[in-house]
Amino acid sequence: MSEFFTPGNQALGVTIAVGFIIVLTLIGGALWFTLIKARKKAASTEPRESDQAIEALRQRYVAGEITKEQYDEQLRLLKESSKN
Repeated sequence: MSEFFTPGNQALGVTIAVGFIIVLTLIGGALWFTLIKARKKAASTEPRESDQAIEALRQRYVAGEITKEQYDEQLRLLKESSKN
């Protein structure tokens, strides 16, 4: 076993090189997996249901269909329901 670590042993150099390549491959694979997962999560461009409801409420207020008090009350209710 002690002969493996002697200077000039080519097997030691090859072993270190292969180990380094394996470590780099594992790190690259972990980064790739993490980036793909993050991209899929960020790619979701669909607005949430609560966001759509708030936008519809804003549109009703801007169009004059509801008063400021009604808008404030309904907005408060929507925000409370989205927390649950």
